[in-house]
Amino acid sequence: MKNLSIKIKVIGVSILLPTLLLCGLFAAYVMQEKRAAVETFVDKARTITVTVESTREGMEDLYQKSVFTPEMLREFADGGHADKLFAAVPVVSSWNAAMRKAREGGYEFKVPKFSPRNPANEPDQVEARALKTLKAQKLTEYYEIDESLNAVRYFRPVVLSEICLACHGDPATSAQMWGNDKGLDPTGARMENWQVGEIHGAFEVIQSLDAADAQLAASLWKGGSAVIGGLILYAVLLTLFVMGNLIRPLGKSVAMIEAMGEGKLDQRLRFENNDEMGRMGRAMDAFADSLQHEILTAFNKLAQGDFTFAAQGLIKHPLAQANDALNDSMGQVQLAGDQISSGADQISDTSQTLSQAATEQASSLEEITSSMAEMASRTKQNADNAVQANQLAAEACTAASKGNSQMQEMVNAMGEINESAQNISRIIKVIDEIAFQTNLLALNAAVEAARAGQHGKGFAVVAEEVRNLAARSAKAASETAELIEGAVQKAGNGTQIAESTADALNGIVVGITKVSDLVGEIASASDEQTQGISQVSIGLSQIDEVTQQNTANAIQCAATSEQLAAQATQLQEMLAGFTLYSSQQRMSMPKAPVKRAAQPALSAPAAAKPMARPVAKAQPQNSGWGGASNEPKDVIALDDDEFGRY
Repeated sequence: MKNLSIKIKVIGVSILLPTLLLCGLFAAYVMQEKRAAVETFVDKARTITVTVESTREGMEDLYQKSVFTPEMLREFADGGHADKLFAAVPVVSSWNAAMRKAREGGYEFKVPKFSPRNPANEPDQVEARALKTLKAQKLTEYYEIDESLNAVRYFRPVVLSEICLACHGDPATSAQMWGNDKGLDPTGARMENWQVGEIHGAFEVIQSLDAADAQLAASLWKGGSAVIGGLILYAVLLTLFVMGNLIRPLGKSVAMIEAMGEGKLDQRLRFENNDEMGRMGRAMDAFADSLQHEILTAFNKLAQGDFTFAAQGLIKHPLAQANDALNDSMGQVQLAGDQISSGADQISDTSQTLSQAATEQASSLEEITSSMAEMASRTKQNADNAVQANQLAAEACTAASKGNSQMQEMVNAMGEINESAQNISRIIKVIDEIAFQTNLLALNAAVEAARAGQHGKGFAVVAEEVRNLAARSAKAASETAELIEGAVQKAGNGTQIAESTADALNGIVVGITKVSDLVGEIASASDEQTQGISQVSIGLSQIDEVTQQNTANAIQCAATSEQLAAQATQLQEMLAGFTLYSSQQRMSMPKAPVKRAAQPALSAPAAAKPMARPVAKAQPQNSGWGGASNEPKDVIALDDDEFGRY
């Protein structure tokens, strides 16, 4: 859409919207006409089926009035008059009446039924669905449009009456009604035992929609032809109107704007109408006149260097302000040229002084570099000694840790000895108790031997010996217990001494570890100091390079100052070609003060971190207004504060 022209957009939308509207109306008309045709066919089918139903009821009235009787039907059947028999059946006579005029009435009449006696009445898919719907919902009518036949199919249910049961009722009545005990009706068919009010079939009227569709198509063709002709006429008139009143004026405006963009200001629109396009055209013509006669004249004088012109029209005030500003600027440029000429001499003198100072600075830097190299050598030796001391401390720490571990093992062994001695002490106590019990038994044996008299003397001697042995065992056990208690006490003292020794070794290990850490920190600090001195040496080397470069820059600056003076002279000659206000007015203009960039405050030399600064390299000179010209370079300032960095 963005790339389409306005003509296509306006005309396309103006034609598309009515076309879509008419298409919608045609679609609604077609749907309405089809709906009306279907309703007409349904009404017609309803009339036909109502007539058929009325015919059936009329025939049933004849049976009730005994005009026809079952005996007559029996006689017809017995006499072989099947045509008379079927003609006397109410439902058959009614549908025969409908079928007789079906072709003339433009419809097809059928009587679909489940399990029919006549196979021609077997229901198809649509008829079966209709019969089920009529029976399930107890409808009085049902219709649908069969797309395959393009026809309206209307159904009216056939409800069984009392007369119908004569042939379709209880088979047990066949003997009384028809003179047979087989349950057969007069036609020889089996009676179905149906009941009054049941629905087993329907009257169907089929009406084709082909004629209605053809009539609708003809009507649509006539109406569509008229509408298409009207749309074509509308599109032609709309195109002529849009082209004449919008597209052509807009195209001329675009062409004029494009020409103005190319510098062609002689085109004019000259619209005479008073609508929005006419007002826009007159505004553009006025703008082009102003641009051609006022703005271009002023800028032509400005291009010729004449700043004394007086602007008119739209740009009078803005261009007058720009003119005054240009006059002031040119006057200040002339004064600045004089100041540049005088400043070039000062720059040359300063450059010579700067070169001499840079040479002295280079000599001082060489002495500082030599001192820093000697300091770096001593610092490196201190770092090596600190590393050796750290290694010795680490070895001592390892030995102390090993001794502490062995002492801990000895403490554990003495604890085990103490525990074993306590176990032996408990065993000796058991032996002492056994000796005490043995002594008691010996005493009891002696008492019993005394009671025995002469017969117990031998036993008394044995008991005495046993008592003596028990006493000796008790004494030996007591002495052993005393020795073991002494050994346990000495083992406990040894354990305490070993634990004290282990604590002392732990203190030695901790102290050696601290000494090792301190020596390591000293070594690390010495290493960092060595690196710092190396950085300082690198910085001094860079400072020396900068100093040498400053000397070269000072010489170049002197040469540049001479070129600057020559360029200032050329600048004054070029400015003389501009026409400005009176000379007194220019001379009365105040001189613009020369501003120097303020130097940033620097910290003290002790606090400054050594760092390398970029060195300004000499750039090739560029040709300017007849002479050489240097663009500003980033250089290191050489005032007193800046020297404090080094």
